Amino acid sequence: MEEYRARPPLLLTRPRDGALSFAEDFRARFSADWPTVVSPLMDFEAVENPIPSADSVIFTSQEAVRLFSLRQAAGGRVAFCVGARTAQAARAAGFTAIAGDAGAEALLEVILARHARGSILHARGEPVAFDLSSALNSAGIETKEVVLYRQVRQAFTNEARDVLGSGGPVLLPLFSPNSARTFWDQAGDATARFYVAAISPAVAEACPRNNIEHLETAMRANSDGVMDALTLLLRAQMAG
Repeated sequence: MEEYRARPPLLLTRPRDGALSFAEDFRARFSADWPTVVSPLMDFEAVENPIPSADSVIFTSQEAVRLFSLRQAAGGRVAFCVGARTAQAARAAGFTAIAGDAGAEALLEVILARHARGSILHARGEPVAFDLSSALNSAGIETKEVVLYRQVRQAFTNEARDVLGSGGPVLLPLFSPNSARTFWDQAGDATARFYVAAISPAVAEACPRNNIEHLETAMRANSDGVMDALTLLLRAQMAG
């Protein structure tokens, strides 16, 4: 877009598949050659826990869908999913997917409204920001869980370190409180001026105020909401 001539680099630190998908959407919206750095701060390590039986499933990530599908067929079950892309992956695996916005707390309301009968299994990674299984059990819905993977921290790439030490503006979308904390733990000596798009208030609260030039919280807790927040940040960056 001509409006954003001084294009600050977009730094993406979410797991690689999600980062590449978001980068593609961002470039389609703004510019096909926008400078983008992908430096995942988390990788996945599979865990071989037994999978309990259940009538329906909860997926809070695409990785959980992938690992679950490698070990167990969908069998026509309903899958409650965080986000459109996780729901898309569940449908491709044979589930009848019901999508909620980003975040397990938002999905809780969807499940309470749409769950018909039977037990639910939360197939998830570790750690989690919100104990969805306990909340559902407290609401009277029998909910089991299985940990299919752990998140393992990764170091910044050399390209990311160059951006962090640039002293210039950097666009930084953040998609979970854990990813926000991980980023700031590792970026303590950064000189860049960050324009942060937080997917939720919980993510915004996990961000310190040093080195943040401007912070916008998405009005919708999904990728489209983060994209809209980045639009506001770009306008603020141009105005500044």
